[in-house]
Amino acid sequence: MATIKEIAQRAGVSTTTVSNVIHGKTKKVSPANIQKIENLIREMGYVQKMGLRVLNKEKSQLIAVVINYHKDFKDSVIGDPFYGKIIGFIEKYVQELGYYLMLYSAKDTDKIFQMVMGWDVDGVIAISFSKSNCEKIYQLINKPIVSIDAYGELDAGQENHVLNIGLDDESGGYLMTKYLLECGYEHIQVCAGRDNGVDHLRYMGAQRAAKDFAKKKQKVQFTALGMNYAKRKESYAWLLQRKKPKAALFFLSDLYALEAISFFSSRGVKIPEEIGIAGYDNISYAEFSVPRLTTISQNVEQKSSLAVEILMERINGVEKERENEIMLPVTLILRRSVQPQHEEK
Repeated sequence: MATIKEIAQRAGVSTTTVSNVIHGKTKKVSPANIQKIENLIREMGYVQKMGLRVLNKEKSQLIAVVINYHKDFKDSVIGDPFYGKIIGFIEKYVQELGYYLMLYSAKDTDKIFQMVMGWDVDGVIAISFSKSNCEKIYQLINKPIVSIDAYGELDAGQENHVLNIGLDDESGGYLMTKYLLECGYEHIQVCAGRDNGVDHLRYMGAQRAAKDFAKKKQKVQFTALGMNYAKRKESYAWLLQRKKPKAALFFLSDLYALEAISFFSSRGVKIPEEIGIAGYDNISYAEFSVPRLTTISQNVEQKSSLAVEILMERINGVEKERENEIMLPVTLILRRSVQPQHEEK
């Protein structure tokens, strides 16, 4: 890797002149020398150290992606197919723009606040935060922030400086519940770790569909599974004990739906013949399960690319008229884990 000194020797100029060209301070440098130095930088493969950019008060080229997770993971937050996919796409797009990604995840929001204050980042993408905490991050660092899947409302008196990219989650809950009711399921359990955040919106959609389409025998209820695998296994066993004819489980996460398919199948329960199982998110594994999972699909790549696009606009001072809440559409994906129920004779 070339150094400034080596470039200066080849160009026949001082190291100060080379440094000035690298940092855009070219008022006192001739056009011929600028061209010569820029050609040598490309030819010799010079790469400026990140630390020097910060010391020279240029952009750090760092984007922080922070995740405020709420459940316990078997492996890690990146091991979750949804988070792994969204982080992968964000990293791809920031890299294409010459930026670097810094990832930090924690349950404790105070730790995340300390992290973003401690690093000179150009912007932040906040995933799974309350809207109030997104605004707190902005107030702490006064840098551009875009949130993904933020939930809740701002605290009284808080301004809103953070654009959120989410899903039409209520419609997703509505679409799936309507379909399950139309299939003839009479006992539908909507299952999530807890009734909070985007899961609450999805359950609201399910309740609305029940109000619009449920017949006399059809019931839609909520089951809190718990926020770690041990609690969820207990919940699956409880659901198995209470299994009724014409029952379906609508999980507000594909990962939980796939866990349940494995749990029920290992105990001899036939899916969908004895119980229907549906999910939400359409993660990569959903089409490879046995049976393949009926689910609600979201476009994670679109969500990621839009977050990076808007964050870069704000970093570069580009003002565009946008709503503070962008709701992306969802789609019902029909596979084999749910089937129409036969009418009793």
